[in-house]
Amino acid sequence: MRSPSLARSAALDVVALFLAAFALVFSARDAAGGSRDRRFFSAREGVGIDAPGGWTLSLHTGYPEILCVLLHPDGSRISVSAALTKMADAKALAEQSRKGLEAQHLAIAKIADGPRGGVLLEAHGAGKDAELRQLYLVRGAGAGKRQGIVVTLSTHAATLTTASPAFDWAVAHLVLEVPLYAEEAESKPAHAAPPDAGAPPAKK
Repeated sequence: MRSPSLARSAALDVVALFLAAFALVFSARDAAGGSRDRRFFSAREGVGIDAPGGWTLSLHTGYPEILCVLLHPDGSRISVSAALTKMADAKALAEQSRKGLEAQHLAIAKIADGPRGGVLLEAHGAGKDAELRQLYLVRGAGAGKRQGIVVTLSTHAATLTTASPAFDWAVAHLVLEVPLYAEEAESKPAHAAPPDAGAPPAKK
């Protein structure tokens, strides 16, 4: 079951938000050696995204569930996470993440219907300086499995008004195609049922 990992990866952006020094180092490293492309797509997960203008795409996430991170010079981050989940829908996935977010001292402000048929979660940090916005999506992934996708914006109150349109733009440009492992599952031939071990041998 990978859904707890997806919830943890979504909460990791919250931790990074409070580590300002780390964020600055991360941004500097990305500017020096990261990808300059503004478009990302994972064929295996069937998930892609474009970086808004002024944002930099980084693939140095350090966590398998976090596919990529979009970085802004003001320290704002937009991450895209994807993993198999046993949650029935986006609302259940968002509720699963609630405990992890609250453990990071974030107060949940809203969980409501969001764009792309998902659920939008908004939260504030201590002193309302930290701001978090997440879009949760759950879709079929073949062979009766489901895939959870989380797009996370982590920023500060002072930069929320400029970061929010970028988050909306990234969500609008989120690419959702059939995951590669879903296609593999559908293309596998059904195995023939083994012979009944208890049946008597056929007479010659």
